[in-house]
Amino acid sequence: MKDLAPQDLENWHLGQDSLEKTMANFEHTLMCLNEAFARFNWQGLATAAHDLTFSSQDNTILHIIHTLGRPKSVSDIARFLNRDDLANIQYSIRKLLKAKFIEKADDRSSRGTTYRTTASGKSVIDDYVNTRRNLVAKPASDIANIEEQLQVATRAMGVFIGLYDHAARVLTTRP
Repeated sequence: MKDLAPQDLENWHLGQDSLEKTMANFEHTLMCLNEAFARFNWQGLATAAHDLTFSSQDNTILHIIHTLGRPKSVSDIARFLNRDDLANIQYSIRKLLKAKFIEKADDRSSRGTTYRTTASGKSVIDDYVNTRRNLVAKPASDIANIEEQLQVATRAMGVFIGLYDHAARVLTTRP
């Protein structure tokens, strides 16, 4: 999706000045990126698993459970994703358990039940990673200074995560 042209930014109802209009353009681009990534993330798992019933969220949770090679609890997953909808995370976990992509771990931690990937889950992850490498990472490598650009974008998004989280907390305390 192409950014809006400067003359289009003048019409944003979300901004009175240049910063607010630029933020509105950033937010629109972020929404479009989120949707494009969700489609790829869903299709990547659906293709690797040969099952169209999986969602983008299911794929994300599978990868988080696999991250660092140690079991994760529902609260670990929620914290990593900055989410508080535990029921939706638990739904994905049930789907991944049923597909035998994850299993309950044997650790006895105070975090409650934890999950780890199975050999089948690792195979699906490997297929997804190879697809991502070929369809996204390799074409992106042709963009000049892409790593630096991604690092700058990541830092900027981190700042906005903090701003939006703070704003959400403020709004919860208002009548």
